[in-house]
Amino acid sequence: MKKILLISIITVIVGAIFTIWPYWFRFMWGAQLLLLPLIAGILMVLIQNENRSYKFMPKLIAGSLLTGFVGTFFIQLTDYVMRGQSYNQSFVQSMNPFYVIDLSLILSAICIFGGLIGIVIRGTAILLTKKSKLWEK
Repeated sequence: MKKILLISIITVIVGAIFTIWPYWFRFMWGAQLLLLPLIAGILMVLIQNENRSYKFMPKLIAGSLLTGFVGTFFIQLTDYVMRGQSYNQSFVQSMNPFYVIDLSLILSAICIFGGLIGIVIRGTAILLTKKSKLWEK
């Protein structure tokens, strides 16, 4: 679980950097905020030492929800800080709860989809190794 938390923290930090300085990363055409949760979901599956798909899901769902909600919090925080003093509300008052829930669930769904891609990659790797029981006759 420590590795999954580390992946979530790295994803949120890199996402905050992409949000603060979007012009540094023009090579991604603005899709970097969507690719980060996808790659994080793939990595959350590939670091686990499991060989059954149902064993991946609890950690993947917990990690993706954590990544989605914390990432949305930092996106909202950077948006609030970038607006400066022209915003006459506190940070908590400026957050729209429907926007926060929608964005965090979208980021979590992208992360889960990346985890499903990781399960396919992991399953293919298991089937193609010579140590697999399918190759022995």
